[in-house]
Amino acid sequence: MRKYIVILGIMAMAFYSCNKQSEQPQVRKIQIKGHVKFADNKDKFGITVNKRNDDNEYDVVKEIVLDSANNFVFELETNTPDFYTLDVYKQQRVEFYADDENLEINFRGVDTAKIKIKNPPHVHIAGGEKNNVLNALHWASYQNYQYMIATGQAQYRASLSDCKEWKDDAAKAWDIMYDVHERDIKNIITMYKDQPTVVKVLQSLSWKRHQEYMVEQYEQLAKKFPNVAYIQNAKSDLLDKIESVAKTEIGKVAPDFTFPDIEGNDVSLSSFKGKYVLIDFWASWCGPCRKEAPNVKEQYQLYKDKGFEVVSVSIDKKMDAWKKAVAEDGTEGVLLIAQNSKQIMKDYTFSGIPYMVLLDKEGKIIAKNLRGEGLQEKLKELFK
Repeated sequence: MRKYIVILGIMAMAFYSCNKQSEQPQVRKIQIKGHVKFADNKDKFGITVNKRNDDNEYDVVKEIVLDSANNFVFELETNTPDFYTLDVYKQQRVEFYADDENLEINFRGVDTAKIKIKNPPHVHIAGGEKNNVLNALHWASYQNYQYMIATGQAQYRASLSDCKEWKDDAAKAWDIMYDVHERDIKNIITMYKDQPTVVKVLQSLSWKRHQEYMVEQYEQLAKKFPNVAYIQNAKSDLLDKIESVAKTEIGKVAPDFTFPDIEGNDVSLSSFKGKYVLIDFWASWCGPCRKEAPNVKEQYQLYKDKGFEVVSVSIDKKMDAWKKAVAEDGTEGVLLIAQNSKQIMKDYTFSGIPYMVLLDKEGKIIAKNLRGEGLQEKLKELFK
């Protein structure tokens, strides 16, 4: 009897052990392989796999080494499906979705020409339907870029002419191009509405122009894929943007902020009540920002003695680059830096710079996205 009890005990322990092992999550992996036609033998780690972090920047996940035939192969864990970017020598890159599809992605590489490729060819992802969604998006974006080049060239040629009709038609071509691209994007969304990766296509639309449509699509996706974190986060981000826009409408008090000035002292926006304030969001690496700087400086000099202040907020990551640009441009006014700019960009709902917001003496928003002659005319109106 004791013998049978011992045997039963061993069997029970074995059964428990097997169940315990089966409870351990299995690591899911996919394989990505490909070929680079023209490799840069000097740059051993010029091919990288990157993933966007919470600060909207890319972290290197893997560094890829080519074999002697310029082929590569690697694996990615996909317990949590997500989007990655495969970057080849900073000349060609493609975003792909890592979930349950093995992929093949081939690149042209550095090419044999002495001049770097400024308009690299379209990169196709061979794998499955989830990445075919991205193929459709990438192709639409690639085609739109070609149309932009052609439209720009046509407009330039028209500008050299005295023909008003030609100039007007060339200018209208931009609107037609945007409308066609947006119809293409919406068509892709309709075709692939049952795929989780369609969220990337949605994000390529302007949420300010297509707010109602995007909210509806996000709601449907969130119900269809309740456990896909990327979709749930994208939906939340859109709703947050809509809420933030409501807070920064004309007539609303501008969200307060506090950032260090060039001497390291904390300065708050709310401390300038009683003055008209222009908030100038910019960065040292932003060409249009630096081009606009002389205009902002000129307006500051014209009206600073009449109750006008410029609060310059740089979103530079590097303090040295910011200080160098300030010195080169002779920037005047209150100079602040927001090295961690994610929250301020969210509060003021902008993604591109330069971005300017004009406040009245009570700190209420009276104009947004001013620059050039628009800024000049608005300030003339205020300081008659």
